Amino acid sequence: MLAKIQLGDNRQVDKLVLAEWHDTIGHLGYSDAIAAVKTHRQESTDYLLPAHLIRNVRRMQERAIPNRELPTAATCTHKVLGGCCVHCGWIPDE
Repeated sequence: MLAKIQLGDNRQVDKLVLAEWHDTIGHLGYSDAIAAVKTHRQESTDYLLPAHLIRNVRRMQERAIPNRELPTAATCTHKVLGGCCVHCGWIPDE
């Protein structure tokens, strides 16, 4: 991944740089990190930092989650546990 970054901005990469980037963004999947590099290059002229990749991966993940509205008491299929519905908070009449 750093090789791709290096091609774009000619930064110097050595073992210390590799270790630091891995320590900071090693939790990101490779394909997500590459996509985040591409997104950064398309949207910004800032010097690419690990925080940019983390932010872009988070944005991509948030976009992948469907926007789900919580049910209301009128539209919910109620699952009562502990005295109220776990989905909408409705409390059944006794």
